[in-house]
Amino acid sequence: MMRGISMLSYKRIFLIVFILVTLPLSGCTELSDDDIELQGESLIEVENPCLQPSQSITQSVTSVLVDGVERLFRLSVPNSDAGTELAVIIAFHGGGGAGEDFDQQNQFDQLGEQEKFIMVYAIAEDDRTPAEGDWFLNTAATSRDDNDFSESIIDELSKAYCIDDDRLYAIGYSLGSMYTYEIACQLNNRFAAVASFAGTMPVNPETCDLTGSMAVMHIHGKLDYIIDYDEDWDWKDGEMEGVGTMSNIPGMIDYWGQKSNCQNENTHAHLFDGDEVEHIVYSDCDGDVRIEHYGMEAHEHSWPNEVDGTATYQLMWDFLSDFTN
Repeated sequence: MMRGISMLSYKRIFLIVFILVTLPLSGCTELSDDDIELQGESLIEVENPCLQPSQSITQSVTSVLVDGVERLFRLSVPNSDAGTELAVIIAFHGGGGAGEDFDQQNQFDQLGEQEKFIMVYAIAEDDRTPAEGDWFLNTAATSRDDNDFSESIIDELSKAYCIDDDRLYAIGYSLGSMYTYEIACQLNNRFAAVASFAGTMPVNPETCDLTGSMAVMHIHGKLDYIIDYDEDWDWKDGEMEGVGTMSNIPGMIDYWGQKSNCQNENTHAHLFDGDEVEHIVYSDCDGDVRIEHYGMEAHEHSWPNEVDGTATYQLMWDFLSDFTN
């Protein structure tokens, strides 16, 4: 009899323990990605950062206060010796891509470790309306929030790492590519060059003055069904209000060639891996910049792994690293 009671009690105890253990797990499985908020860590200010080595960091979620609002970015830093000045690339994701990896981000991180540059993956605010979009465009007509964000990232990094202020760059994809032209137009006093894929800029930007120099590389698929290659176009009604008419890609490249007072233009096209690639280069420009464009005849809107036989991340870095401000 006692043995039977003991066995029953044992079974009850086991059942209770099982429920207690599995209940928290079952609650966790019901959480969606939207229920999980990213928590960023603040950078630690260092006295005389250039006297300190840097330790490798990969995809660390970091916060910065911008105009009283916390903004987030993912940070990758290479190992470096004391005194090594680090270039910085800020990457801007496409529309709705804040929770996703930036295209080829692992390759960018690995290259940053080799070439000693910092990668920053900016994260858009999550409470913006469809009319505003992930990144504010045509800044003078909307808001400087994202420009302030970009500058605040550099300012905060400079307090923690040995930053080369002459080698600040921006890259972007789709809507993020469009925002790189805000960097090019509004922040060319600080940033030296931009390189992006599948975006464009307003035909008549509210403000686009060159107080510094700005090198531009733009890559685009000529079969892009989202950002038209050959025609100017307007935002859909109610979306990105105030941005205006967006430029066709050849017109945008000409715009930057003229703005930088480039004296020479060279265009050639050839086949690579079954795709004809048109390569346009404006050179002999003010500030010793170049304006380059790769038009891919058979490519659409998706980020290419390679452009004209070179990995896209490597092609962008090779271009950016040619320029200082």
